[in-house]
Amino acid sequence: MYPKLFTKEGRQWIIVSCWLIVAIMCAVYLPYAGKPFKIENINDPKAESTIAENTLKKQFDFSGSRIFVLYQSKSLTANNSVFSSEVNKSLSGLKDLSFEHRVISPYKNPRQISNNNKTAYAVIETDARAEVIANSIDEVNRALGEPKKLKILIGGEPAYTADVNKLSEENLVKGEMIALPISLIAMVFIFSGVLAALLTIFIGVINITIIITILYLLGHQIDLTVFVLNIATMLGLGLSLDYTLLITYRFREEYAKSHDGRHAIRITLATAGNSVFFSGLIVLISIASLVFFPINILYSIGIGGIVVVLVTVLSSVTFLPAMLCLFEKYVTRTNVNLSHLSSEDIHNHRWYKFAMLVMRFPFTFMIPTILVLLVLGYPFLHVKINSSDAKILPTWTESRQVLDQFNKNFNANELTPINIVLTAKNKSILSKNNISALYDYAKRLEKDPRVERVMSIVTLENGLSKAQYQQIYASTTLPFDDYQKQIFKSMAKGKYTMMSVISKYSKDDKRNFELIKTIREQKVGNGISKLVGGQSAEIIDTMNIVYGLFVNVVIFISIFTYIVLFMLLRSLILPLKAILMNFLSLSVCYGMLVFIFQEGHMEKLLHFQALGFTDLNLPILLFFVLFGLSMDYEVFLLTRIKEFYDLTGDNAKSVALGLERSARIITSAALIMVIVTGAFVTADIVFIKAFGLGAALAIAIDASLIRLLLVPATMRLLGDWNWYLPKWLDRIMPDLHVDRESTTSLAANKDQRRK
Repeated sequence: MYPKLFTKEGRQWIIVSCWLIVAIMCAVYLPYAGKPFKIENINDPKAESTIAENTLKKQFDFSGSRIFVLYQSKSLTANNSVFSSEVNKSLSGLKDLSFEHRVISPYKNPRQISNNNKTAYAVIETDARAEVIANSIDEVNRALGEPKKLKILIGGEPAYTADVNKLSEENLVKGEMIALPISLIAMVFIFSGVLAALLTIFIGVINITIIITILYLLGHQIDLTVFVLNIATMLGLGLSLDYTLLITYRFREEYAKSHDGRHAIRITLATAGNSVFFSGLIVLISIASLVFFPINILYSIGIGGIVVVLVTVLSSVTFLPAMLCLFEKYVTRTNVNLSHLSSEDIHNHRWYKFAMLVMRFPFTFMIPTILVLLVLGYPFLHVKINSSDAKILPTWTESRQVLDQFNKNFNANELTPINIVLTAKNKSILSKNNISALYDYAKRLEKDPRVERVMSIVTLENGLSKAQYQQIYASTTLPFDDYQKQIFKSMAKGKYTMMSVISKYSKDDKRNFELIKTIREQKVGNGISKLVGGQSAEIIDTMNIVYGLFVNVVIFISIFTYIVLFMLLRSLILPLKAILMNFLSLSVCYGMLVFIFQEGHMEKLLHFQALGFTDLNLPILLFFVLFGLSMDYEVFLLTRIKEFYDLTGDNAKSVALGLERSARIITSAALIMVIVTGAFVTADIVFIKAFGLGAALAIAIDASLIRLLLVPATMRLLGDWNWYLPKWLDRIMPDLHVDRESTTSLAANKDQRRK
């Protein structure tokens, strides 16, 4: 692949020095790595809910994020003078906050006091995004003070954002601290030596340092989710160790034959390097497809995936080969297992005999394996897709406790209303005819059995008639109290107004989705147009956008992967089989996610609380990440099988030889990836925990049941059809195999065995 790049020691030192200098420069940014990242979704600007929310933010004051301050007492009631005095004293400290805000006291709105009278909450309304206010949560805490005899909790989107940011950084460090030492121990056993293992870990750390820094710099230019750090680190470390393991292992194998480092590195790059390049290309295109989704977490991880693959592949074909050439004597000092691989009696090797056994009884191995995979994937038929909230946080976090207390003491649906933005066709929404249409519309909404209540400028005072509201808004002064006046100012301006519909059902309940559909189909009257927003509407719009786009992108990725594998393997059949195998392994991952995280099995073992649904981003994210990663092992295995098929023309023997030469490296690479992704199961955030476990399960299943059982069984059944390629197509196809020297070496070994 690069025949002259590594032949001179001076060039090797230049390559190594460049990588080390870049890594040292990047290390300066690591303490600030989590600063620029966000949580807020980027929704499709054409979606109705997005247009509605943007209109609200543009037209009304304090339409940004809200902080909820919860006050509780075991002995005092909210109406007790001590309780109210402490609450008012606490809230008075907010007047000097550094950002614009408005406070709604529980004593201005009776609904902010619980039925048992032991809990009350205040609302701090702001005009800024949650990510901005999250940085001021400590300031809010200090301003509120510590009320006597009262417990105080802070929640809402800014507090949730602050908790997620903090836990993400902590989980990132914890995951790395677990993954790196265990990976090092595993590498020592795989290579039967410490130095080769240390080299792979060292390069992994260098790659992660560069990846995090690039994402940090990108985070100042574009909106990236805070979760991108965890997942990019997980993928970066896993891919880096995978690729360095593959190339180092092949280098040691070739070095055991020739004892010439430069000769060995040329063959290694022509074979393993070729595999890394094309598998990296598939991973790159697969993960990069996430940038087409207008959802922040998917888009962000698509960007992160591009950075990860580019850095790890470039490092694997430049930095690593240079290091191997410089330290060849130390890296190849313990080649016990590799000398075994080069022995003459290859037919006695365990993986060769295992492959032959599978191919001797293909149906015996294939049918039970497929049944096991289908059983493991079955729970996905009961999947419930919804959007996550503070439930993904552990119960000891403050923002999660606020959510739990709301669910216990209040109508939690008050926090997630259906927002209807109404626009008059004339200049003022307060004209007589407009008020009449709004009043009638509000009454129709209130009569819907799914609606708890409606907040609007025509429902501010119970018992008022349509004519009375028309008379009120025709006058210059409003006969409302201070709280009602605040509500009016936040709900009417110029030709715009809004209604907040409080549903009887939770934001992710099917009946609530049906209510939104009904509202969207209704007419207001008098030419007033409407847009429906709110979290429930966002879930509906997001699911329609994401899963409509998902099908198209999956088709594109499948076609692209087929073309790459077709060019690499020169076969019409093998690429199709590889793609179908990937879908099968992904079904297992999906099934286990539903079984564990939706239905709550293994809650105590994994230390989490079941969500009752599957986050709508998770299946899509796992598909594009794991589809590419699974192809790694398929490429590693099939390219090795093809090497032998090109030499022998014997399908069964080629499969056995290819499996014998690659099974150890595939299982080793999968073990490392399972260690890296599995380490993030210790994360406190359920989303990260689910991603880590899902990835670990899928990789383990793929590298064992799929690659070691189904691949040889199906290749035996297909026989020479595996390699079917019309001659006319073979003639016009470009030759991607630049490993002529490797082929010559293999042929020489073959002749030697015959003698």
